[in-house]
Amino acid sequence: MRNKMNRFKKKFNRDSLPNPGQYFREQGLKLTGGGEWKSALCPFHADTNPSLRLRLDSGGFRCMSCGVHGGDVLAFHMQLYKIDFITAAKQLGAWEDRP
Repeated sequence: MRNKMNRFKKKFNRDSLPNPGQYFREQGLKLTGGGEWKSALCPFHADTNPSLRLRLDSGGFRCMSCGVHGGDVLAFHMQLYKIDFITAAKQLGAWEDRP
């Protein structure tokens, strides 16, 4: 198990994740508000008032209505597209296929 985790860590490159602000805008979110947390309509439920809070420095997010949350754009991408960690990391360019 330990060897598997070491191989796993070597292939995932967190530094290659996209810029959170750019990523959220590319997903069609209209970001509003000032300060550390921005607001947007939540894509995880039928939102009519901006209830999703996003941090553009870390990519952290939390919906005040439906409760969905995560710590970075990888977690957001996984939940939005209902995909696993490796698939999301590959789609975001943060997975390095090396032996």
